Amino acid sequence: MNKGTIKKPSKKKKKIKLSAEQRTQLKEQKAQRKEISTLLKNIGFKNIPSIDGKEFIFNNRKSEIDDIFYHENVILLIEYTITNDPGSHVLNKEHFYQRVLENPSDFIKFATQEPKLKSFASVYDTQISNKYPLNKIIVRILYCSKKIVSPEHKAVAQSPLYFDYHLVKYFASLSRVIKRSTIHEFIDFLGVPHKSFGINSLKSHSVSKETFSGHILPEEHSSFSEGYKIVSFYMDANSLLRRSYVLRKEGWREKENIGHYQRMLIPSKINGMRKYLHERNRVFVNNIIATLSIDKIKLYDENDQQISIAPNGQIIGQEQNAATPTKIEINNEPNIIGIVDGQHRTFAYHEGDDAYETTIAGLREIQNLLVTGILYPKNEAKEKRLKFEANLFLEINANQAGASSQLKQEIELMIDQFSTISIAKSVLNSLNNSGPLSGLFEEFWYEKGKLKTASVISYGLNHLVRLDGDESLYSAWDHPDKETLKVSNSESYELLTQYRAFCTAEIREIFIAFKTQLDSTKWKVDRKDPNCVLNVTTINGILNCLRLLTKNNKLAKSKIYASKLTEINKFNFKNYKSSQYRQMGETLYNNYF
Repeated sequence: MNKGTIKKPSKKKKKIKLSAEQRTQLKEQKAQRKEISTLLKNIGFKNIPSIDGKEFIFNNRKSEIDDIFYHENVILLIEYTITNDPGSHVLNKEHFYQRVLENPSDFIKFATQEPKLKSFASVYDTQISNKYPLNKIIVRILYCSKKIVSPEHKAVAQSPLYFDYHLVKYFASLSRVIKRSTIHEFIDFLGVPHKSFGINSLKSHSVSKETFSGHILPEEHSSFSEGYKIVSFYMDANSLLRRSYVLRKEGWREKENIGHYQRMLIPSKINGMRKYLHERNRVFVNNIIATLSIDKIKLYDENDQQISIAPNGQIIGQEQNAATPTKIEINNEPNIIGIVDGQHRTFAYHEGDDAYETTIAGLREIQNLLVTGILYPKNEAKEKRLKFEANLFLEINANQAGASSQLKQEIELMIDQFSTISIAKSVLNSLNNSGPLSGLFEEFWYEKGKLKTASVISYGLNHLVRLDGDESLYSAWDHPDKETLKVSNSESYELLTQYRAFCTAEIREIFIAFKTQLDSTKWKVDRKDPNCVLNVTTINGILNCLRLLTKNNKLAKSKIYASKLTEINKFNFKNYKSSQYRQMGETLYNNYF
């Protein structure tokens, strides 16, 4: 500065005062980012800094990325959103996502040269490209929304992987316990084949299968159904970890899967077992009980000839009256061995970051666990497999403290998919996935401010979906084979799926009509807002109205219902209490239908 020059005082930027709503939103955004960052770091991913908010133009399209994580040869582009309309948001991003995934190598080249993404170039040059050539890099886009993205929007915007919030909570819970061993299940979720991940991608002949020695046990010694084969073999802990999944509660595979109700891993139990392994340096003697996919394994006899197994599970051309030695060739893939019992003993060997890791890292490769594997016949229906696993889980845990009574009850309910409660729960899940009731019901333990499902099932849906009675939708369903649903131990699973779809469609019609005719300010769940009418009482009242429409042969489409509900805004829903579902239903029916 020249002498005599007077420095003008700099003007301080006035701090913008945020509203209470803006502060709440900012807090939620930070919490979402922290939760996902923590779980990815637990799994082994690293964050590339200084990415958020940097706008750039790629393929003539202006865009930005909220976050980038990398692990080995996998790069994750992250989009965070807490908007109430994630469907519209993701559609605006879809063009950019498509361009990236159509040619990920072009995007990586662009990102390493874009000045605004110089932190990416620095990390890529020093941490990634020195280990993996460009053609081995895998790019995935994770779309992380706190709110549900409808199936309709997902069908249009197919480029990203939707990291829905229940999936975030699932992997967050898992990664807190088994840390980096979560990677095997997570790359399966990402759709990355084992042979293409990390160091395996560099091998010209990646090991696609491994062989283990064991025995095939005679069927009469197992007391299982004919065609169910039992194999017993030893497998080192690392190989088992890489292939295993536990059908845990809140699992990512299928929300309605029976495995959804399996218990989560208990951290204290895992820690105790890791301490045992560290101090005793000795393998657990109990066997691991698991299910094996018959299409993921091959069995060989003592002469290395493949053993042929018929679709019904019978061994072709061999008499089996005693335990038969076998070599079991198992695909080197994640998530193909389902652990029914022994998950804690297996996952105690996980790759962690505690004081025991140095000891256990050595044990993972050398200690063998005894596995008793159950092979289903190829032609066994998926539903029967799930029922078998659920029954087996209950038998094993009947007298153990590990599984809660609530967990056992939930499994027992799901064992019989043809029961009224099971049908009602399935229909409610479908109603909650899309349509006028989308996202209104509580599905997961962490959700707040949503409708509880128990009363809706007990006092509303049960009566509508039961397989008898003139007020049930079953009476209005004109399928010629519907009586087979009532047969004891019915296996008409496809027919059951059709009936559940029919019930869902009919129930949606009347709720579409109510939503169309009611003021938009009323159609939401908010106990603090006196205008809101959506609560368990209202839902059950409308379902009870539908029961009367069914009984009187007045089922119709939403437009017809809506034409009769033009005065529904004058109806005082708040006059009815929680025990007056039937009374509300009768009043709605008498007044409008």
